[in-house]
Amino acid sequence: MENGADFGWEYSAEAWILGQGELGDKSRQEILDPALERLLTFVGGAKILDVGCGEGRYCRVLQHRGAETVGIDPTEAFISRALALDPAGFYHLAGAENLPFSDACFDIVLSYLSLLDIEDDISAIREMVRVARDGGEIIVVNVSNMASTTDTWVRDAEGNKLYRTVDRYMESFPLDLAWNGIKIRNFHRPLSHTIQAFLSLGCVLDWFEEPLPDP
Repeated sequence: MENGADFGWEYSAEAWILGQGELGDKSRQEILDPALERLLTFVGGAKILDVGCGEGRYCRVLQHRGAETVGIDPTEAFISRALALDPAGFYHLAGAENLPFSDACFDIVLSYLSLLDIEDDISAIREMVRVARDGGEIIVVNVSNMASTTDTWVRDAEGNKLYRTVDRYMESFPLDLAWNGIKIRNFHRPLSHTIQAFLSLGCVLDWFEEPLPDP
């Protein structure tokens, strides 16, 4: 691993790849991918950087829509898998905190559920802004900041769900998570922390969306 901290991803890579498959998990297929497709309307010919590309699934999605993609990830197993599935693709073993690209060389920079995996998110954000061209787009998909500060449902005597408690929202702290053979560390941060980091570097927020699943 050349750049970026691991936080369990090398250990979890095999289980993650198995769980994602070719189409991604249910949340990606039914909620996040459709929301991104509405944002990324015209990508034909665009040069797009996928920061934290994992096994390269979304790079391949964008390639099928005519984009020129580059993926980076600090997890060697993911880059190896991406190259195995897409031998002609461009994938680099690198961390988001020190991107191996020149200034202003991408039309779109995408962070698809990866910023929450990066401890030094401010350096990663600074790098994302640096490699985006003037007038380009930076798109960040993140887990709900409310969801990352609640443990479980509060239920009534019959077991019916009532509400979820939210605690420590305005703090920044690590979260150790485990499911289906995956053991990783994420980082909770309040939404204002992330948005202000981009705004302080001259970015302009022009769209904000909270996609919901079909009821």
